[in-house]
Amino acid sequence: MTPARSARKGKGLQAPRIPEVRLENLELGNPDDLENGARIDGQEFSGLETGQLDLGNATLMECSFADLAVDEADLRSVRLRDSVIARSRFGSLRGGRGDWRDVRIEGVRIGSAEMYENTWTSVHFVDCKLTYLNLRAAGLRDVAFTRCTIEELDLADAKARSVAFTETEVRVLDVQRAELNEVDLRGAQLHRITGLGHLRGTTVTSVQLTQLAPLLAAEFGMTVDDTAPQPIPPLS
Repeated sequence: MTPARSARKGKGLQAPRIPEVRLENLELGNPDDLENGARIDGQEFSGLETGQLDLGNATLMECSFADLAVDEADLRSVRLRDSVIARSRFGSLRGGRGDWRDVRIEGVRIGSAEMYENTWTSVHFVDCKLTYLNLRAAGLRDVAFTRCTIEELDLADAKARSVAFTETEVRVLDVQRAELNEVDLRGAQLHRITGLGHLRGTTVTSVQLTQLAPLLAAEFGMTVDDTAPQPIPPLS
């Protein structure tokens, strides 16, 4: 893998450092091996359609998954390394307490993704659609979303460093009690935010700040009134 060059996106702001995932000489995997607790290294899986997929506690290294159609997938406590998931559909993902590093998710559609308390390092979502992404209490470092649509993104209690959104729509964003550092929201189209008081450590554009102004005023109990004040009557 070749590390991506870390380009400066603003003063003091660094783009997520995400290496390119290069998978070569993969063996054709047997879908029957995709089971709870499996250890799979250097294999590719394609065209799998199933109602349920149980990969809880599995270790997947240098694997490729493409053209999957899965109604319910259990990825709890999965250790995922140097892998790609592409052009796939998941009705729901139960993936709490997983550990992902150097992973690319591209062209994937997900209904509900329960990824609470995950540890993600160098993870890139590209051209994905997610109805609900739960990353509560997750640890995120060098994570990017590019050309994605996310109906609801839950980052409550998460610790996120060097996370960026590019040409991505986030309709509901929850950052209550989150610890954010170098989180770049400039490329995000934001509609509603919960936990505005916890946006410290994010970067927004001046246009976004203007759009957020009424919400920030309400968050801090401020009243915005552009009418002229009434003159003070003289004392009698």
